[in-house]
Amino acid sequence: MPKNTEAKLINLEFIVLFLQAMFCNCYIAVFYCMEQWMVKLAISPNWCGFLLAILAIVIFLARPLVTWLLDGKNKTWPMILSVFASSIALLGYPLVQADFAIPAIFILRMLQGFFIAVYSSCTITLLVNCIPEGQSARGFALFSLTLLLPYAIIPAIGESLIKICGGEAELFAAMSILGIPALTMLWPLRQKMRASPKAPAKSSEKHNMWQSLPPHKLGLVYFACFSFSLMTNQAIFFVKGLCQLINAQPAYFFTTYTCTIMVVRLIANTLLDKLPKYPVIWSCALILSCCTIGMANCQGTTLIALSLCYGASMGLLYPLLAALVCDRSTVYDRSLNSNLMMAAFDCSAFTAPILGGLVIHLGFGYRGVFISASICVAICGLAILIDYFLQKRFAAQNS
Repeated sequence: MPKNTEAKLINLEFIVLFLQAMFCNCYIAVFYCMEQWMVKLAISPNWCGFLLAILAIVIFLARPLVTWLLDGKNKTWPMILSVFASSIALLGYPLVQADFAIPAIFILRMLQGFFIAVYSSCTITLLVNCIPEGQSARGFALFSLTLLLPYAIIPAIGESLIKICGGEAELFAAMSILGIPALTMLWPLRQKMRASPKAPAKSSEKHNMWQSLPPHKLGLVYFACFSFSLMTNQAIFFVKGLCQLINAQPAYFFTTYTCTIMVVRLIANTLLDKLPKYPVIWSCALILSCCTIGMANCQGTTLIALSLCYGASMGLLYPLLAALVCDRSTVYDRSLNSNLMMAAFDCSAFTAPILGGLVIHLGFGYRGVFISASICVAICGLAILIDYFLQKRFAAQNS
C-alpha cells in the first residue's frame, strides 16, 4: 500500500515540475552574496536592506493580482515569459555602475520580483493539481527541496565561480543559462498548464479568507510561519557577513543545513503526518533559537555542528506548520489557505532584510542579526503554543 501511495504522488509530472522549479529557484539562491556585492559598490546598509527586500515586496504585492488575472487560464505563455524575462534580468547586473547603482538595482529587482510572482503563482497551481488528495503535507515537504537544493549547491560552488566569472554580478548573469533547461522542462507540463481548474467565486474566496484569519482559526499559524521565515531569511541574507567575523566559510552553513534538511525530509516524509505536531514544533523552535544564538558566538568549523542541528530542526518544522494549515482546512479552502501561508512567507522575505539591515545600522552587527533571528523563531514557537491552548479551549467549548 505505501508503494502505491508513493506512485500516485511521485509521477512524471511531479518530477518534471520539481526539476523545473529547482532550476528557476537558482535565480534566487544566487543572491546569497548580493549584500557583499552592494557593500563593494559603497551602498549604505539601509539601502542594502531595502534593495534586498524589494524583490520580495514586489512578489508579495503582485502575487494576489497575478493569481486573480491567471485564474482558470492557460499558464503556458505566462510561465514561458516569466522564465525568459527572469533570465534576461540577471544579465543586467554586470552593467550596474557605482554612480547609479541604487536606481539600477531597484529596477532590476522590481522586474525580477514581478516575473517571479508570475512564475511562482503558476507553479503553486500546478503543484496543487499534481498532489493527490490527502498528501498535501508530504507533497509540500518534498517539493520544498526545489528551493533547498539550489541553496545547497550554489553557495557551495559560488565562491569558486565568483573567481572564475570575475565578480558577484557576473555570477548573477551566469545563472541566466539555467533558463534553457527550465524552459525545456515546460514541454511535458503543457497539458497541466492548459487544464488549470477555475477558482471559486470571488465572494466565496473572501468569505473563506476572512474566516481563516482569526487567532482561533489559522491566524496564529500564519503568524508562526511569518516569524519562522523571518529567522530563515535573516540567516540566508547575512550569514556570509557573519562568517567573515567568525573565520568560517558560508558553505559550512548552506551545505550542511540544506543537506541535513533534505535527508530528514526524505527519510521522514512518510511519517510526518503521524508525528505529534505541537510538541515537535515547540521542540524544533527551541533548538533553532539556541542554534542561532550559538552561531552568533561560535568560531570556525563549530558552525558546521550548529548548522547540522539547525537543518534537522528546520527539516521537521516547516512541513509540520504546513500540515497544520492543511489539516485544519476543508477540501474547498485548502488551496486558498495554503496560498495565505505562502503570503506569510512572502511578507517575511522582504521584512527580514530590512530588519537585518536595521540591526546592523544600530551597531549590533552580524552577530546581532542572528540574535534577532533567535528571537523570531522563539516567537514562532510561542505562537504555536498559544494556538494549542486556543484550539484546546475551542474544542472543550464545542464538546
